[in-house]
Amino acid sequence: MKRIIYLISWVVLGLLLSFLAHAAIEIVYINYALAHSLALVNHGAFGHIFCVLPFWLQVSLPVLGIAGGFCAGVFFWRVIYIEKRYKKTPFKR
Repeated sequence: MKRIIYLISWVVLGLLLSFLAHAAIEIVYINYALAHSLALVNHGAFGHIFCVLPFWLQVSLPVLGIAGGFCAGVFFWRVIYIEKRYKKTPFKR
């Protein structure tokens, strides 16, 4: 049960980071398009959401966030709980 919650937490973190990456990429693209007088076209991907990024990028960012979060969760689960390869603190507990 602990491992499942740990992996779900990493997946949620990966999804949240993908939303931040989406926002950063969109801001940079909008600023670039406005500076170079390019036409911005809204692409509705999920219902009534409007975004100027292409549909494939809108879909791939959350998918990559979920996949990356899962892979990071599996990796760090192995490092921390199986191999116990984390940095020891000098303080005794």
